[in-house]
Amino acid sequence: MGDNVNIKITMKYDFSRIPPSWRYCFNRDCPMSRQCLRFQTGLELPADLQSGKAVFPTALSGGQCSFFRRDEKVRLASGFVIAGNPQLSSLFTALRHLIGNILGHGGTYYLYRNGKRWLTPAQQEAVTELMRDQGYTGEVVFAKYKDDYDFS
Repeated sequence: MGDNVNIKITMKYDFSRIPPSWRYCFNRDCPMSRQCLRFQTGLELPADLQSGKAVFPTALSGGQCSFFRRDEKVRLASGFVIAGNPQLSSLFTALRHLIGNILGHGGTYYLYRNGKRWLTPAQQEAVTELMRDQGYTGEVVFAKYKDDYDFS
């Protein structure tokens, strides 16, 4: 009788954090596949994930892919720091609709504001630009930061 050997495979990505809207790529011929988060996550699909969204090979044009996402961790931010700063507090109230255009309106805005969702670097920059456009000159600080993959 053979020995039962349990082999634990360590995966680079936490698939419980990848949203159902994430598009995987399986184009081995893409010149960017080795550095692409979409392709690399496609290589590690868990056995129980049997269907989902995909990037088609036609997305590759002239050696570039419009869905390319670099396989690297980025600095994510969570929560808007407004407590104790009257200028910032009133500015966020005035900008809520404009920020909602970037992050989503209704409950989605509050998930970001209250630190329940993580802001990508592009979202952080967009919020910062809105604040600068409205005359805020102070440092824009978010409540928490972490380095992780951007699966947005």
